[in-house]
Amino acid sequence: MNYLAVHRTLPHVARLIAVLAVAGAALLPGTAAAAAKGAPGSLRAGAGQADITPPQTGYFLGGWTRADRLARGQSTRLFANTLVLQRGTRKVALVAAELFAIPAGLQEDVARAVADLGYDHTTVLLAASHTHSGPGGFANNPIYNTAAPSLQTVTDPLSFVRFLSPAPADRQLYTFLVRQIATSIRRADADRAHAAAGWGHADLYGITQNRSIEAHLADHGIHMAYGKGTPQMDPDGPNHTIDPNVDVLRVDKLVRRGGRTVHVPIGAWSNFSDHGTVVKSQLEAYSGDHHAAAWRVFTALVRRAGHVPGTQTVVNAYPNSDEGDITAGIVHNGPSGADEVGTAEADAMFSAWRAAGRGLSRTPALDLRWTRTCFCGQSTSTGPVASKGAEGLPFLTGSEEGRGPLFDITGVPLEGVTNPIPDPVQGDKVIVPAGEPPPAVPISVLRIGDHALAALPGEPTKEVGARIKAALLETMGGAGVRRVVIAGLAGDYIQYITTPEEYGQQSYEGASTLFGVNEATFLQERLVDLAGRMVSGRPAPDAYPLDPSYGVRPDGPPYPAGAAQGTVTGQPGAEVQRLGHARLAWRGGPSGHDRPVDAPFVHAERRVAGRWQTVDTDLGLAMLWRADDQGNYEVTWEVPLTAPTGTYRLAVTATRYELASEPFRVTPSTALTVVPAPASAGRVGVSLAYPKARIDVDLTARPSAASGGIVQFRVGSQTVAVSQRKGTGFSAAAPAGADVTIPAGAARDRWGNTNAAPVTLHAG
Repeated sequence: MNYLAVHRTLPHVARLIAVLAVAGAALLPGTAAAAAKGAPGSLRAGAGQADITPPQTGYFLGGWTRADRLARGQSTRLFANTLVLQRGTRKVALVAAELFAIPAGLQEDVARAVADLGYDHTTVLLAASHTHSGPGGFANNPIYNTAAPSLQTVTDPLSFVRFLSPAPADRQLYTFLVRQIATSIRRADADRAHAAAGWGHADLYGITQNRSIEAHLADHGIHMAYGKGTPQMDPDGPNHTIDPNVDVLRVDKLVRRGGRTVHVPIGAWSNFSDHGTVVKSQLEAYSGDHHAAAWRVFTALVRRAGHVPGTQTVVNAYPNSDEGDITAGIVHNGPSGADEVGTAEADAMFSAWRAAGRGLSRTPALDLRWTRTCFCGQSTSTGPVASKGAEGLPFLTGSEEGRGPLFDITGVPLEGVTNPIPDPVQGDKVIVPAGEPPPAVPISVLRIGDHALAALPGEPTKEVGARIKAALLETMGGAGVRRVVIAGLAGDYIQYITTPEEYGQQSYEGASTLFGVNEATFLQERLVDLAGRMVSGRPAPDAYPLDPSYGVRPDGPPYPAGAAQGTVTGQPGAEVQRLGHARLAWRGGPSGHDRPVDAPFVHAERRVAGRWQTVDTDLGLAMLWRADDQGNYEVTWEVPLTAPTGTYRLAVTATRYELASEPFRVTPSTALTVVPAPASAGRVGVSLAYPKARIDVDLTARPSAASGGIVQFRVGSQTVAVSQRKGTGFSAAAPAGADVTIPAGAARDRWGNTNAAPVTLHAG
């Protein structure tokens, strides 16, 4: 089943759908393509999804890795989204997990868990979205289980011990993640049917920016001190500082109905470069960040456009790309900011998805080369790589979106601090002791149709991505590959991958490039070798022997089932306006154990014809709940802008009990503001503005101005009502020098939300 089907009527999705023409996806012809060697036959594909949110609070937030930033609840549920593709005996699973990283040991354990279905560690492409608001502490290599001590944790001596000597993976969490990610693959595999696939593209500007601009400028031979560079200094223009590419692999099932072949969309694998750092650590809640909004909005649009039956799962497997220095998290913040960013991404992905419908193939090329390569001090065209990975000093103060505890104390970013005595391999890095990164990592090249995916175990910068794309396209272009896509954070994690020029700046990313100046060159050359072997039909080189498990096995105990009963301790108010918050508090089991996996925990229900109907749940974007270690829970539901007025309640469906709040009324918002707007001579004009979302208070994005509605202008003794079906401007004729009043409640949007304060305008 599709666990998000209940959210098909989410208002922010409905607003998008209302302005989109229904795509002609019901009857699309398949386009023949040359079959890849070793992959005869037509395509079969399936979609699957599984909840990977730990049913326990208290883990530090992976990505932020601060001991004082713990998950105390949930803003959005975390998921693994999977597409399975098969031609003949060759099957691959494309999995996007809402985590900050994928350890190689975990990836191999997931593959082993589905080995009976014909997968192995080479054919499960498991990549992270890189949300910084997922759990930490599950890495096989304990170096990635560290969380920096802070002023808040300084009274706990063990926080320093754990920082210098990180704990092994939490086996309970590790086992849960392995089993749930494997479940998403099993569900996708069971969903397989005849299918067609194809690629579409769009560009997305204005959402992301380069957070390490001085390092990026060094790629152009421009050297600026930290804090002195600007995007306008890029000789190719500001847009060259980011990767705007939105690449979407569309997959449709082919179903016979009434003697015709009907296309039933099952979703996409999508690719865009954007750090998962819009939701900051201060929220202290699990969140899929902007990825969570992007795939939810996208799948709702696809389901509507493709007339997809409710029984069919639709996914958007959206991991990350060459996002090492690219983020939306400097300008945008909090859950509402993530919703805004994700919705823009979903729009672009949907545009690319529609474009892909014009070139779907039933026989897309499907080929793969995978290996594990050891750094081992090997030579490259630009010099050797290190045998042992090492962190640089700027790593300790974190990135621009959220500095670390050391910066909290000193107020000094260490970016740009270099060693005056350069090392031949590690360059001008000021090395700090930070454990033992993996000496060898998996890389792969996967061909799907006329595209190739280059899978890297870390975070390449925009320029690294551009160079790898160009090198692989040069190698594979003669074999029919038209475009190369970067699959970052795939299969393992070695932090950042920067160009030699960027590395020399020792920004946060350069300091976190573990294997020295030439790491990116090394990985690029290994990927080119794999691509050349694919083109010539040769096998991949033997994998470097390494056990990436670090002794961790998926044999941990299950999480507790939670309390047997709960008790309501706080009720919502009797009346809640749209865009306002309804809250319910109750007492149950400690640390969030009461939450079920793969099912809603909290429902918002509306009374319709004497029955309660679910209109939203915590599987969506508009709820935030918290729990403490004493079993005290509170949930906040943000009433959507377009929610029908009427009687509502909040209901809890825990693993072992059910609760419901007292009913409350949802009423129109009175938070609209009438704003003067330009108008032609002899007229006065206004627009209707919605309140700006408050960071970490409001949960969803809202438009800046109402499109459509009615405004009643009081001109002298006359009332002039101006209505619009769409458009943000309203104007009325008025004599020069006249005062024009819009009384309280006289301006309304399409849903009846109104203004509480009157406005007086002076006609020019």
